[in-house]
Amino acid sequence: MTKRWKSSVTAFLGMTALAMTTGAATAQDEESIKIGFAIALSGWMAAYDEEPYNAARQKIEEINAAGGLLGRQIEYQVIDTKTEPTLAINSASSLVDWGADIIVVSGDYDTGSPAAFVAQNAQKVAISFGASDPKMGVQGVGPNVFSAHTAGQAAGIVMAEYAFKELDYKTAYMLEDLTMEATKSSCAGFVAAWENAGGTLVGRDTFQGKDPSIAVQITRLKSLAETPDFLFMCSSLPQGPIAVRQLRAAAVDLPVLSDTGMSGNFWLSSVPGLKDFYVPTLMAIDEEDPREEIRNFLSAYQERWGQTPSTEFSVLGYCTIEQWSRAVELAGSVETDAVVEQMNQFKDEPITCGPTSYTDEVHIQVSRPQLITRVEDGAFRPVGVFQNEFVPDLGLLLRTGQ
Repeated sequence: MTKRWKSSVTAFLGMTALAMTTGAATAQDEESIKIGFAIALSGWMAAYDEEPYNAARQKIEEINAAGGLLGRQIEYQVIDTKTEPTLAINSASSLVDWGADIIVVSGDYDTGSPAAFVAQNAQKVAISFGASDPKMGVQGVGPNVFSAHTAGQAAGIVMAEYAFKELDYKTAYMLEDLTMEATKSSCAGFVAAWENAGGTLVGRDTFQGKDPSIAVQITRLKSLAETPDFLFMCSSLPQGPIAVRQLRAAAVDLPVLSDTGMSGNFWLSSVPGLKDFYVPTLMAIDEEDPREEIRNFLSAYQERWGQTPSTEFSVLGYCTIEQWSRAVELAGSVETDAVVEQMNQFKDEPITCGPTSYTDEVHIQVSRPQLITRVEDGAFRPVGVFQNEFVPDLGLLLRTGQ
C-alpha cells in the first residue's frame, strides 16, 4: 500500500457514510463464514460490478441452501465504493473490521486494487470479479490476491491465433486504445501471438479514449501501401464503439477483431449494419451458448433475478464464489494460507467459467477457452469455443520493458 493510500484510510475512516447491505441465512452468528464485497454499485464501474454481484449472491444462496460451506452458513456484506479508489480503501477496511474471511473487489485493477491491498495487508484472500490486468495478483498486489477473469493478454492472443488459423488471415493492422491497462495488455498479447503464428503486422497506431475523433488515425490506415487482411482493435466501452462508428463511416470495411471489453449487444445500435466484427467473450446470452454449464447458470440467473443478465461479465461473480468455496472445501478451512495453497494448485479445475488454473506466480487465467462471437444482424452470435496454444510468460503478462 502506498503512503498516500495509508493516509487516505486514516483520513476517510469515519468521515464517509457508505451504503452497506448485509445478507445471510436466518441465523447470523459468530460461526458464520463471512464474505465482504468492496465493489462499485454506483459510478461507471457499477456496469461491470452489479451483475457479477448478483451472480455471486446467487452462488452463496445455492451453497447455503445445500447446507452451507464446511457445514456453516455464509453471511455477506457489501459496501459501495462508488467507483472511487479512496472509498475502496475505506470499504475494505470496514469489511476487515467486520471479520470478513475474503474480500471480493471490483472487476478492474485501477478501481479494485486499493481494496485488494487492504485485504493483502490484513492477510485476507482478495478476488477481483474481472480484473484482466495480471498485476491483480502476486507481483502487483500480493500472494493472497487473485482475479477470476482471463488476462488481457490472453484476449489478444486468442484473437491472433483465431485470425491466423481459423480465418486464414496473414496481415494485420493494430489500433491500440491507451486509456486502460487492460487494453494495452490485450494489444501486447496480440503482437506476441501474431508474430509467433507467423503473421505480418503491416502497421500500428494509437488513440486515447478522451479523443473525440480518430480521423488522423483513419487517414494513416487508409494511406497504407498494402491493405491488411484485418484490423485488430484493443479497446473498451465507451470509446471503442465510437471508434468503430468512425471507421465504418469512413468506409473502412476491413474485418475488425477486438477484445473482451467490446462484447455486449447494447452498443451495436450505434453502428447500424455492423458486420465482420469479432470478439472473444465469456458466454453467449441472447443466443444458446454451446456449453451446458453456462446454459445452467443463465437459467438459474433468470429464475433468481427475473431477467437474463445484460453483460457477459455477470458469470464471473458466480465463478468467484465457486472457486473460493472449492478451495475452502479442499483446505477444510477458511484460513488464508490454507485456501491460497489450494488455489495455487488448481490445474484445469472444472469451474462454470471454464477450466481454471493458478500457480504460485500467476493468479489470473492465461489459457482458459473463450467463446468467439461475431456480429450478425445486429447481435453478437457464437461462432465456437477457441483455446489459445501460445501461453504468455510472466514477462509478457507484466509487460516487462514496455
